[in-house]
Amino acid sequence: MPQNCPARGADDMISFQGTAATSDLIAVAAVGDVLLHDAVQKFAMSRPDGFASLFHPVADLIRGADIAFANLEGPAAAGITKTGRATAPPATLWDDWVYSGYPMFNYHPSVLDALKGAGFDVLLTANNHALDRYAIGADRTIDAIRAADLRFTGTRKRGEDGQPWYTVAETAKGGTIRRIAWLGCTYGTNGLPDRHGQVLHCYRDKARILGIIGALADRDDIDAVMFAPHWGAEYEHEPESRQRALAGDAIEAGATAVIGTHPHVMQPVEKHVAKDGREGLIAYSLGNFVSNQISLARRSSIILLLGLTPDPKPESRGRLRLAAFGWIPIWVRNEDGRMQVEAIDRAGPEARRHLDHLNGHLPAGNRMPASADYWRQNDCGPGHRQGRLPEEY
Repeated sequence: MPQNCPARGADDMISFQGTAATSDLIAVAAVGDVLLHDAVQKFAMSRPDGFASLFHPVADLIRGADIAFANLEGPAAAGITKTGRATAPPATLWDDWVYSGYPMFNYHPSVLDALKGAGFDVLLTANNHALDRYAIGADRTIDAIRAADLRFTGTRKRGEDGQPWYTVAETAKGGTIRRIAWLGCTYGTNGLPDRHGQVLHCYRDKARILGIIGALADRDDIDAVMFAPHWGAEYEHEPESRQRALAGDAIEAGATAVIGTHPHVMQPVEKHVAKDGREGLIAYSLGNFVSNQISLARRSSIILLLGLTPDPKPESRGRLRLAAFGWIPIWVRNEDGRMQVEAIDRAGPEARRHLDHLNGHLPAGNRMPASADYWRQNDCGPGHRQGRLPEEY
């Protein structure tokens, strides 16, 4: 069998109906929380390339996707202090007054250029730290995201009530422009009041959210809808009942996938078949993409991969359907003065425990090698199922 061909026969995997040429799949990649504690910001400050140093070891994997998503867990508001006052921005990436970590996060806006350079396209800005620099911080974060040519979902600037809560990312495949909508929300904002209605709330605004998803799914110019809720109990591997209920409702309303964040550890990934026969995927929590949390579970995460292809059913009107799901295991190396996100199968034996942990929470049959080709290298002929790991792995 060629090195990158999928293995046959295992049942511990999520698969989807129908066939798809792997070379034609639109690849969507998603990661969890970009949670920059003080130590992470200090490390970036010590590196010539700043925040880019955090993501460099996996940047090829992110760039290999057609569209890539991350949760920006905190503001990136230039010159706003912990008390919400505007001041001259410091000359450093961290000063513990303007740019700081837990409990009131704020990041130097250069992190956005680093995320863009690593291949990310869409950011979730609705999370419990969205207002850590108050209303002005949310405004300046959006300004910085726009300046970095990134898209975002889940928050709005004051005075922009007419702007949609969702965003749309485009990619070209086979000469056709495909448009994927993203809608994010959060369970809350750590008790900080949202006086200007800048943050979309997952449960309080549930009816509005499901209405937006349904409207997007009905549009002829939208090919797929991704729902990105920030929810759940921190450090718990099992989703709450209200997570499950909202996830199922989102798929029923028309979402293609649900990509959750906040618990800082992995939660299950499941297939949900809607009443109309559509197949959706629910990832309740992707854990931390990068942070200074030190336990094994909080340093173990994945790059979630979704393979989308045109749905041949007449009623789909050419929209995209899920054809493949995969995951690449990653971890945060945090030792000997080095703090970086790495693919586990590129790391040494010290990362093996993190892989064992992830294998206990995810379908092993969907695990993928650390290759930016994703499914495109798996053209192995009939009889093989999509999204499988090489036997050698």
